[in-house]
Amino acid sequence: MVEVFSFGILGMNAYLVRVEVDISTAMPYFEIVGLPDAAVRESKERVKSAIKNCGFSMPVARVVVNMAPADVKKEGPIYDLPILMAILAASGQLNFDVDWKKTAFIGELSLDGSLRRVNGIVGMVIAARENGFEQVFIPYDNGAEGGVASGIKVYPTKHVNELFAHLAGGPAIPAAVFKEDEQNSLPVADFSEVRGQKEAKRAME
Repeated sequence: MVEVFSFGILGMNAYLVRVEVDISTAMPYFEIVGLPDAAVRESKERVKSAIKNCGFSMPVARVVVNMAPADVKKEGPIYDLPILMAILAASGQLNFDVDWKKTAFIGELSLDGSLRRVNGIVGMVIAARENGFEQVFIPYDNGAEGGVASGIKVYPTKHVNELFAHLAGGPAIPAAVFKEDEQNSLPVADFSEVRGQKEAKRAME
């Protein structure tokens, strides 16, 4: 079993998510458990396509992905990247000298392995820092936001192959650096970034 770390958003708060993957010899099967919503369950197809299109192989085995804590609903496509990383690591296709317990992954995948922008990145990066993580990989388009948090290395990543090269000691991804003149260009806070809390949002509106 392999454990990869990510973060989620519940209301206005970010929380640690452990993505556990177990691969066993059995009839091919791929299941995600841990209170995933429809977008998370659909990660299966995005992850399988991204793995194939990036030159790796989806294990022909029983693959179970558990997202802990299991009593908190997981929403959105932000777990695509950590699921992909966990599957490839569990199947022995990754061999990086990286401290997995100090590294977090956040991001939606396109079918070709590109990373797409997600909501709530600032809160998740800050939560990663507060939980003792040393580095976090996020979508490239979230780079300006991710750079707001100091005390943690934030790597805006365009494609998973770029991430693999970075971890393997190849071309390094430049860490995000917050610039004062970028402050006014940051996205304005929006209710779309708040997960759940439907009644409270309706009342505010």
